[in-house]
Amino acid sequence: MAKTSRDTWKHIREWSGFFKDEKAVTEASVDKFLTHHKKRKHLKQSLDRLIKRGFIKERGGKLTPTDNGIRFFRKHTGARQNPKRWDGKWRLISFDVPGGYSIKRDQLRALLKEFNFYPLQKSVWVCPSYVADEFWKLVTGYDLDKYCKVMLVDIVEGDKELKNHFRRFIS
Repeated sequence: MAKTSRDTWKHIREWSGFFKDEKAVTEASVDKFLTHHKKRKHLKQSLDRLIKRGFIKERGGKLTPTDNGIRFFRKHTGARQNPKRWDGKWRLISFDVPGGYSIKRDQLRALLKEFNFYPLQKSVWVCPSYVADEFWKLVTGYDLDKYCKVMLVDIVEGDKELKNHFRRFIS
């Protein structure tokens, strides 16, 4: 087991980077990956936990991320965002989903969380970086775009909390 929570998350980020392409990899590739790391034993334990939790499946000598695993790895590599250099602009999405469509509202909130948006209010979410094309494909694919308004703004009053929350994206 990793010594600290920080070590655990570091291992998860390393495996997330390894599996980011969503493809099956051979056990030989995993062994080669492990040989380049000092804490091979801990990384192997983390991999075993990812398999037990259903994020990775083993078949015929290959390891493949599951759908849940792909989402998990994207979340932990920041792959859902393109956090290059912050341009000083905030991306806001406000939405108004009618009362009888709570499933749609839940889908939209789940996507916003998955793509690292932060809730300013229940129906106003923000992020500091470019929003991935994949996000928009999912929003339109789930037929959620008709409920959303998108804004690009220079100033959000009281943005200290936002800057603190997004400090890894804002440098």
